Amino acid sequence: MALPDIDDWDDSDPDSLPPIHHVAVSIKDSAYGNARTMFAQYRASKEKEEKTMEASTVALKAAEAKAKQQLAEAQKQKQRVQVMPQRKVYWFEKFAWFITSDNYLVVAGKDAQQNEQLVKKYLRPGDAYLHAEVHGAATCILRAKRRRRKDGRTQVIPLSDQALRDAGTFTICRSSAWSSKMVTSAYWVESHQVSKTAPTGEYLTVGSFMIRGRKNFLPASSLEMGLGVLFRLGDDASIARHATDRRDFALLEQEQMMAQEDEMQQKDEILPETDGNDSESDGEGEDEDDSDKPHLDKEVVETPDNEVEQELSEKMEATSVEATNVLDGDNHEASRSKDDKAVSFQTNAPPPKSGKKKEKELSRGKRAKNRRAKKKYSDQDEEDRRLAMMALQGGESSKKGKKKGSKIIAKDSEMQQKAEQAAKQLLVRDSKKIADNLDESVKDILAACVTVKVTKGSEGVRWNKFDAEVLELLLEMDSLEEQRSAANRLLELTKSTRIDNFSASLAGIIRTIKKHGVKSVSNITQGDGKQRKTKAEKQAEKEAWQEILAEDGIVDNDGDDDLAGAVDDSAELAQLTGKPTSGDIVLNAIPVCAPYHVLSQYKYRVKLTPGSVKRGKASKQCVEMFTRNEEGKKNVVDEGTKRDKELIKLGGENEWVKAMIGDVRISSAGASKVVKKQKGK
Repeated sequence: MALPDIDDWDDSDPDSLPPIHHVAVSIKDSAYGNARTMFAQYRASKEKEEKTMEASTVALKAAEAKAKQQLAEAQKQKQRVQVMPQRKVYWFEKFAWFITSDNYLVVAGKDAQQNEQLVKKYLRPGDAYLHAEVHGAATCILRAKRRRRKDGRTQVIPLSDQALRDAGTFTICRSSAWSSKMVTSAYWVESHQVSKTAPTGEYLTVGSFMIRGRKNFLPASSLEMGLGVLFRLGDDASIARHATDRRDFALLEQEQMMAQEDEMQQKDEILPETDGNDSESDGEGEDEDDSDKPHLDKEVVETPDNEVEQELSEKMEATSVEATNVLDGDNHEASRSKDDKAVSFQTNAPPPKSGKKKEKELSRGKRAKNRRAKKKYSDQDEEDRRLAMMALQGGESSKKGKKKGSKIIAKDSEMQQKAEQAAKQLLVRDSKKIADNLDESVKDILAACVTVKVTKGSEGVRWNKFDAEVLELLLEMDSLEEQRSAANRLLELTKSTRIDNFSASLAGIIRTIKKHGVKSVSNITQGDGKQRKTKAEKQAEKEAWQEILAEDGIVDNDGDDDLAGAVDDSAELAQLTGKPTSGDIVLNAIPVCAPYHVLSQYKYRVKLTPGSVKRGKASKQCVEMFTRNEEGKKNVVDEGTKRDKELIKLGGENEWVKAMIGDVRISSAGASKVVKKQKGK
């Protein structure tokens, strides 16, 4: 039905028509039935409008309340936030790591690249390399402790059995044996047994290594890990308070034994000093000294001539036979016929070392070689040996000097000397003589290139830095202008850069001038080269580089020390403790995943066994367990515990996920409550 809408019609314009509204009318119902239906629809829409208005009002009030709550929480959290200094990240935190119960550092790689990096950069002499014959087992390194000896050298302390077992458990739990729940054992080898060299016809992939030699297998390891919290201490007093937290009793015994060995070694190195007042010309003191030497005759008195003879025999026998101090009968009689002055000179001198002492100083291989030589040449006397050595030298020998260790030098014949001089004249040419033929201006420029300071206030020209052939090439150039250009270019190079070979540089300049002319050299700008660094600058750069490497646990060893990698991790590990007290100054909290029995003394720890919980969810549960307040104990919590929990909350979530091992089951008091709470959320 179409009905006009008179209410909205503008009747001022007589030509306009009112708007038309279409109304649906049921022909089955009467007029009263259609009116009743329309009124019911109107009443339902009105009720719906009222309900909508009420619901929107409630929603607006709830949103306003939630916004106020969030604003209050943000304001509260803003008040709690403290400006903390950026935490120092240790070099081993990028790997999987933990500290054993006797204060050894264990580091393992998380992937093949880290395995490669560990062995190439951080495996030092004395460290142990641990691995397991299980798929997915990581490269694990047990870092050895070192001590500084009294002579300044660094000595490696043997590894403890407990540390090796802890590291073996860590290696097994970081392999596929954890997910498969397989109990097996790991093995360890010395650092020198690990090599990157593959057998012939084979190759090694990234993170793979060859093990040569015997493998030392450890006992079977239980699959029990734990997540704990280490706190970094901020002052020396706090560090000293926790110095005995991870005490190595085996190390204390070894240090005592090593200290005793050092004392015995120092006593053996001290030579017995003889008093000049006790040694008289009658030879009584000498008889007492000679009584301690079984290889010498008691009646023999060594004179300076006999000493030289003895040194000669020692020199010969160092290459062929074992040294002997027994002199033949003629020399013995000659020594007795010397005057009293020679006797008194020898008696005042300190007694020589005994043959037994000297044999101890030789290495095992040299002692065995001397024994075989002594047996082989036992039928020769002293004269035969002297003649044999002279024959080996190719003629008569002359002794130059009477100092110990002087060499036996054979005299060259006159023919050999003349031939040597002739060869020198042909092969070695004097550069200075050729330089004298150059023009004075060119010669002065070249002299300025090779002038060095000989002593303070005096300088010298080293013409031997130029080869005679190169100077001849310079002399053969067409014009004096070309010679001066070549010399000037060389002088510019010496001022702007470092020249190691003056002859090669000058020859290159001469070739350039001959090929392209003088302008090619004069157009070259100055200042392209690097300035030569002084010794002080080189030393400063070296020390700075060593400090950077020392922070990462690497040592740039130049071979001065007998062991590479003299850095000990004890200083860094002493700053970390697992049971802080309220009186300590604590800087930050560091999560660590280790075998559970290692964490037995830690204040915050949970036990992990193979399960199905992933790393992210497990790390959140562990943090909640560490930071939750137990019911009925809210008033008992001290300030130290509050501080520890705040530091745990400040730690980044990514740090906990990195430290956590995957596929675990958390076993600890209150773990079920935390799981139910998370499920309720």
